[in-house]
Amino acid sequence: MATPIIAITAERSTQNSAFGPRDSIIQVVDYAEAIVSAGGRPAILPVTETIPADLLDGFDGLLLTGGGDLSPEMYGQQPGEQVYGVSVIRDRFEAALVNDAQDRGIPILAICRGLQLINVLRGGTLVQHVTGHWQSRPSNESDHDVSINPASRLAEITAKTTMGVNSYHHQAVDVLGDALRVAARAGAVVEAFEDPGHDLIAVQWHPEHMFRTSTDNHALFADLVNRSLTHRERRPAHV
Repeated sequence: MATPIIAITAERSTQNSAFGPRDSIIQVVDYAEAIVSAGGRPAILPVTETIPADLLDGFDGLLLTGGGDLSPEMYGQQPGEQVYGVSVIRDRFEAALVNDAQDRGIPILAICRGLQLINVLRGGTLVQHVTGHWQSRPSNESDHDVSINPASRLAEITAKTTMGVNSYHHQAVDVLGDALRVAARAGAVVEAFEDPGHDLIAVQWHPEHMFRTSTDNHALFADLVNRSLTHRERRPAHV
């Protein structure tokens, strides 16, 4: 059986080097490890200013990762004092990736910043700063439970109506974007949403830090790999 290839987004960051400050591509290895553990083949996509039209050729799935804040200008607001880590280059790059992936029917799992990006691209907005959602305990431990919509794909994946998640975000969904359906909440905070019409699942927490110890969180990556395998079997060989 063929192994699905999953594109993983990266961060673009200025790093000091022997040649002075240089823009670098970096990513937490847990994203790749989670894909491998689920039977997929990970490939990190470098964030470039020029975006090739064929960038997703040969890929079967897309994993949108966490990182700095989106530019509030993307959802019609000015940045507040607590907005940080904005990369307009990454915003544009990932927006193009998402649009291309959806046009091609490529399955998507969006995590943290990735969830926020999807929401904004669908015309939604964000709360620029929330408190109480940044845990002090180790990242592989649960901080709180989320309530899962029993009619959601997330409920089908986990066979649960509640699950434990970690918490590392200071922004959250405000207005939900078009055609998105809430899959999980923690109080008033949207913790997950889906769009069954575009093979999309998005979570606000970081399952890549919990996949080794939590079967529920590992199931998210197994589901992405399975959806990607189905896409691979259906797409023409040259695409």
